Amino acid sequence: MFQDTIDTLAATPAECPVRRDLTHLAAGLDTRFLHAGTMLADAIRMVDRIIGGLDGIVAALDERTAGAAVADLADVADRLTVLPATLAVRSGRLTRIAGTASALHQQVLDMHRILRVLNIYGMNIKIAASGEEQFVGFVDGMNARLAMGQQQLDGVIGKLKELEAGLGTARQVDRLLAAECGKVVPAAPRRLAADAAGLKDHLDTVSTLAQRVAVIARSIQAKVAVLLGALQVGDSTRQRLEHVVSALQLVEAHDCGAADATFVDRLLAAQLNAAAQDFSREIAALIASLAGLVPDAHALADLIAQQAGDDGRAFLLRLDESVTGVTQVVIQLQSAHAQAQSMAALISEAVVDLTGRVQNLSGIRLDVQDIATNTRLLCRRQGGVGRAVSVVATEVDVYARELGNMTAEVSQTIASLSDTPDLSQDDDAGRDIGDALGGALDVIREACRQSGQVVLEGNDDARRLIDLLRTAVAGFEAEPATPDLMQDAAAILAERSRADAPLPPGEALPALLNAIAQLYTMAREREVHADFARSELGIETVAVEEEEDDDGLF
Repeated sequence: MFQDTIDTLAATPAECPVRRDLTHLAAGLDTRFLHAGTMLADAIRMVDRIIGGLDGIVAALDERTAGAAVADLADVADRLTVLPATLAVRSGRLTRIAGTASALHQQVLDMHRILRVLNIYGMNIKIAASGEEQFVGFVDGMNARLAMGQQQLDGVIGKLKELEAGLGTARQVDRLLAAECGKVVPAAPRRLAADAAGLKDHLDTVSTLAQRVAVIARSIQAKVAVLLGALQVGDSTRQRLEHVVSALQLVEAHDCGAADATFVDRLLAAQLNAAAQDFSREIAALIASLAGLVPDAHALADLIAQQAGDDGRAFLLRLDESVTGVTQVVIQLQSAHAQAQSMAALISEAVVDLTGRVQNLSGIRLDVQDIATNTRLLCRRQGGVGRAVSVVATEVDVYARELGNMTAEVSQTIASLSDTPDLSQDDDAGRDIGDALGGALDVIREACRQSGQVVLEGNDDARRLIDLLRTAVAGFEAEPATPDLMQDAAAILAERSRADAPLPPGEALPALLNAIAQLYTMAREREVHADFARSELGIETVAVEEEEDDDGLF
């Protein structure tokens, strides 16, 4: 019977002033708490953005990446500091290489002269032999070998010219580097070393920032957890008010007797008083948590301001400018290093080429000597012609031996060229200096970008967060009117129950109370109901299973 009545409550007109006031109170409560929930969600999003931005700065300057940048800056500073000495050593080596190349060039010219003399002696043999076929054959063979020798010497000259051109380029690059070095050394590497030390110190600041952010984040998480729980008081209280309204409608719709209505009024007054107490307690916790977030918001604003100050973004911008200032000398140094590597490769290639050509010349010299020997042997059988040719052939042998001696000297000179230390070894200290500087700049600029974003967006979020929290606190501080209104309604119901003459409960009261109990969705409502039924009537009401609760807190 009462369940059928419950299903028709929505169609029952609200005639009782208490019901009307409680209905309006529940509707307004729902609206206010929905707005409060939206404000809290906005606040949480702002907090997440601010903490995320600060965490981005920490990530951009973590120990691994920023620590590597510190090491790179210090390494570049060290290499730039010793750059003048490096250039001096390399200049000395280039001078020695140039001297060796010049001596080699002169030796090759001397070999050219010997080959020309041998060519002349070949013509003289032909003249002295009066065209004797065997002598002419020897001379033609010698001339062929001398022509091959001339080709080898031309190749040597070409390779030496290539080597000398490379030396000229390397010297020019070193001169440009020395000029740039004179502008920035030692000031720039000293500043760079100071920058490395400054960045290392800044990492300690960032580490402190990470710790402070973590502390604030934990504090906010704890308070937000309380807030999320406390915010449910709006929904739970709304439901409890609606259940009181529905119970009043149930009594009116059933047309209970005065005695039963009195008992229900007292029960509902107890429900309203309990709801008012629970609401006041939860609102106090809500206000305390919201107010506690305000110092956290100020702490976040302070961290953002710190990033905008001399110890944050300003330091990183100065660091970026300072490190960029050595870019030009590093570019010159990279060019010089590349040229030194190219020169080393050219020398190595030249040594191989020249060695092969000199070996060929050595073979030609032996052939010429053999031809001179055979010519002298032939002269013994040729009478007067032979004696004239023999004199010339003897000179050929002398110059052939001189060619052999010169070939040996050239071999020694080439060997000394191959013994020259690698021109690039002094500034080849591991990682490319440009990569090292570029990597450090990437780290610094990413940190600048992150801090700039935090300063730009975080300031606005922090100001809005503080204003929003203050507004929310002020709004909830006005909520004591809600429990006052509930207590006023409870007082009216209590007064109404006292106005009627005390009568014994009717037979239908237990069924009515059980029907009211079916309205509840809160454990706290059932608790109040059960306590009232036991203390006032000594009866037990029908229990509702716990899983039907909308909120086990109340």
